Amino acid sequence: MAQRYAVYFAPEPGSALEEFGQRWLGRSGPPPIPGVGAERVRALTENPRLYGFHGTFKPPFELNPATSEAALLEAARIFARSLSPIEIPPLEIAVIGKFIALTPATSSAALELLAAKCVRAFDGFRVTLTNEQAAFYRRNKLTVHQDQMLEHWGYPYVMEEFRFHMSLTERIDDIAERNAVMRVVESMAKPVVGKPITVRDIVVFGQKKRGDAMTAIERIPFGRST
Repeated sequence: MAQRYAVYFAPEPGSALEEFGQRWLGRSGPPPIPGVGAERVRALTENPRLYGFHGTFKPPFELNPATSEAALLEAARIFARSLSPIEIPPLEIAVIGKFIALTPATSSAALELLAAKCVRAFDGFRVTLTNEQAAFYRRNKLTVHQDQMLEHWGYPYVMEEFRFHMSLTERIDDIAERNAVMRVVESMAKPVVGKPITVRDIVVFGQKKRGDAMTAIERIPFGRST
């Protein structure tokens, strides 16, 4: 049993997207970045490395003690049977709130619908946020609607507030530093930028305890197996 779970999009094994993620967020960490020290680079990629190279569908949540990991995985399998593959529009490197991420160059109603379905489908498996946990999110000066999402779904950036992205760095306030990192990221990401990605499955991730890495528990394909 893990302390927290999440439902993610994760690159298919052996894909160019997975290779890029491993090169950037793997054990060896990003390559040298001119003007940015190695320790600083490691710090700037700490959280993306901890949570794994992914796009979030159902944000991390603590499991309701009335249920179990086995029940969550079975629910995920049943949920995935009703789904068909969708295409994520061509990717680009973008700055979102001062952190660097891979994100679709255009919006996708199909992708937004899939994320919303995941939020709803697995909401019964999470425990309600504590006041302290809610206060953590509210440090970011949420809008009224984001605060409503936090209250209802346990996370402020879901439903209409959702924006699919695959985080590559922490927030980088210094513009020169951010630009230096961007140049290296853009060079490394050339094999995946400008290309659509097909989503054929969801991946349930788990985290043994806060501070541990989120790791894949099960990759679940869409549709009924034959």
